[in-house]
Amino acid sequence: MSRIRALAKESLIYGVSSIASRFLNFLLVPFYTHVLTTSDFGVQNIVFALIAFLNIVYQFGFDAAYLRLANDTDEAGAKRLFSTAFWSQALGAGIFSLLLIALAGPLSDAFLIPDSQRNLFRYAAGILLLDTLKVVPMAHLRLRHSALRFALINLGNVVVNIAANLVFVLSWHKGLEGVFWANLAASAFTVVLVLPILWANVKPAFQTPLFRQMLRFGLPLVPAGLYGIVNEMAGRLFMRLLTQADIDRLYPGRGYDVLQLSGIFAAAWKLGIFGLLLVQMYRMAWQPFFQQRQKDPDAADLFGRILRYLCHFVGYASVTLMVFLDKLVALPILGRPLIAPAFWVGLEIVPGVLLAYAFQAWVVHFTLGLYIAKQTRYLIWTNGAGAIVTVAGNLLLIPRLGLWGATLSAILCFLVIAVMTTRKSQQLFPIALSWATMAPILIWLACGWILGTWVQMHPEAFSWGRRAGALLAFWLLPFVTGTLPWRELRGLVPTVRRRPAPDRAP
Repeated sequence: MSRIRALAKESLIYGVSSIASRFLNFLLVPFYTHVLTTSDFGVQNIVFALIAFLNIVYQFGFDAAYLRLANDTDEAGAKRLFSTAFWSQALGAGIFSLLLIALAGPLSDAFLIPDSQRNLFRYAAGILLLDTLKVVPMAHLRLRHSALRFALINLGNVVVNIAANLVFVLSWHKGLEGVFWANLAASAFTVVLVLPILWANVKPAFQTPLFRQMLRFGLPLVPAGLYGIVNEMAGRLFMRLLTQADIDRLYPGRGYDVLQLSGIFAAAWKLGIFGLLLVQMYRMAWQPFFQQRQKDPDAADLFGRILRYLCHFVGYASVTLMVFLDKLVALPILGRPLIAPAFWVGLEIVPGVLLAYAFQAWVVHFTLGLYIAKQTRYLIWTNGAGAIVTVAGNLLLIPRLGLWGATLSAILCFLVIAVMTTRKSQQLFPIALSWATMAPILIWLACGWILGTWVQMHPEAFSWGRRAGALLAFWLLPFVTGTLPWRELRGLVPTVRRRPAPDRAP
């Protein structure tokens, strides 16, 4: 039991710090929409999408390899492993960063980035190099169960990034260049914080057999990581498929170009962070829960019932946000709307972004069978299939539908992953999944998403009263149809009973 409590404590620290970091980073989105043009915001997100993609390549799975191999050796062997992993990553990162700087011109041309902003690739190379230097030290903290220190370093990185943005972008008026300076400062700050770990563990040693062992373990993890990045980031990179004729046809009279639409799409996707946070919170709670309860005699019924509750919770939270989204982004903060009006055209795709994250929540639930049966390698196939759908969908749909083409590609991607994961999980560890019960819930969810999307596509047709009335009907429907029985809901809410008064002494 003490081991389970220790695991739960570490999981909570990692989970809360991850969610807090993502939310703090989200606070920069409203800031950027006011200090950057839509075009500059598009350039920023294209380059950072490339950084996310290249991060997987730079690290070549050595964080996981170090964690795996360090458990099978003594203290001296662990230091040799640490040194070999660190020096190989440092050398590889240096070579890759020099290549990235050399390819700045072709990359700028490929993604339609102006020549005046080619220096951003030099900053990206520096960020990637610094971020790679911290990989093995941070993995070492996880190995030593230093969850709190790990979390504080990550939060420190985010806080420095926000502070540096305020200095470089707001005070010094460095614009897009200042954004990259801020990220460089945050990455450098993190490296400084892990210097004591490097000092204690890095030796002037490199062992080729250990390097080969880590490559054999780490390289197979790279494709799965790349698939995940493709599924998350592809829309921002493939927006360049739009010709000016496509843009003028899809958005007549707006005068947009590719980079502006990339910025609008990126801002809309980031507004879906609430769906991402929901997925993160559910994953944090669900994975230890089902692993502890898998042997309960009613596990299959319990896990099926939780799926119904998850669907209702996702529906209530997401549709409520959709119905009032345009009102929320227009809320005045210090005399300005939360999100700059130039980005509001992208609000209509946010319901689609939330739908993609809803499918991710479903996938998280059905990872239970893969984890219990120790068949997690199947996730490589599901993510790979999702990546194929993402790439094909973007190639086919973006030139025809613009922002909605990228959004539909993401929805289809996570729908395919959800179907594949559900099918495999039900083969390995079947849960009570009655489609007669689930069908009305899924129809209810579909109606909610149609409502939210229609409101954001035609906000002028929906007054506060009409929105509130439609949302109230949506909220009450599960109780009326019986998909969420009131007696079950009451059973979920703990009641506080008054203790009986003690008998008075005679």
